[in-house]
Amino acid sequence: MDTSREPAWNPLVAEMLTAASVMLELWDRVLSPRQRAHLAERLGTQDEQSARPVTGFLAGVSRIGHASPAHMTAFGSDRPHSPALDTARITWRAKAIEAGLPLPFPATRVRHAHHEHITAAVLPRLTGCDCPAYVDGEHCRDKEHRGLYTAAFALNRHGADILHADTVAKAYRATGGPAWHIIRTALVDDIARHVELDAKNLFRIIQPERPLRLTAFTGLVSQSTALSRGNTAQAFASPDDTWTTMSNNAHLNAKTATTSLRIIH
Repeated sequence: MDTSREPAWNPLVAEMLTAASVMLELWDRVLSPRQRAHLAERLGTQDEQSARPVTGFLAGVSRIGHASPAHMTAFGSDRPHSPALDTARITWRAKAIEAGLPLPFPATRVRHAHHEHITAAVLPRLTGCDCPAYVDGEHCRDKEHRGLYTAAFALNRHGADILHADTVAKAYRATGGPAWHIIRTALVDDIARHVELDAKNLFRIIQPERPLRLTAFTGLVSQSTALSRGNTAQAFASPDDTWTTMSNNAHLNAKTATTSLRIIH
């Protein structure tokens, strides 16, 4: 977001699409054959060809927890106060409501949870787990769905830290309910379409054993997310862009972001 001139920001979906594209660029242009084989094995996919779109998809949806009331209403709160920022926040809120984002009324008290916990709470339900006996954030007993929870819990962890199931379960209270579920579903569908993956069949594609075995992958997810945000002082996408424009630009921005990047093999 640019707070010094005209109000400008990157739509969340644009940064998610770009994170997915960065991961695909890393896969195609930076990772060695050995590294790609390692990721495919740790994700439990049938082969590297199956693993490639999965890595892009998971990198893109790793920020799905930001699509929640507390995080959206905190727009711009991490920046120094300025008149330009105040204008940007007012303009952003008006455009967000116009676009159908179910924002709470100003000064309304909203539940807060860290975005990584919200991501872990909601992602399995968005990618194929439809078991009615378990609430989001709790591990499902269906063996076919365990990989979804393993991946969701691994995406945003830091170092050796593992997200605690109880904390993730509590985070579900901060997800915003059905209206926000619709928003997150649309975002997941956008990322899946971008990488050409059937999100609802993800549980049939991946079977990771436990979060710690995905350490190398989660490091790449973090790198992809950081690179996707580009120069945070400027916006590279507009809320008025079509999905096709955002998708095409995501690929272009990802190529630029990874051109000089090197990973030590």
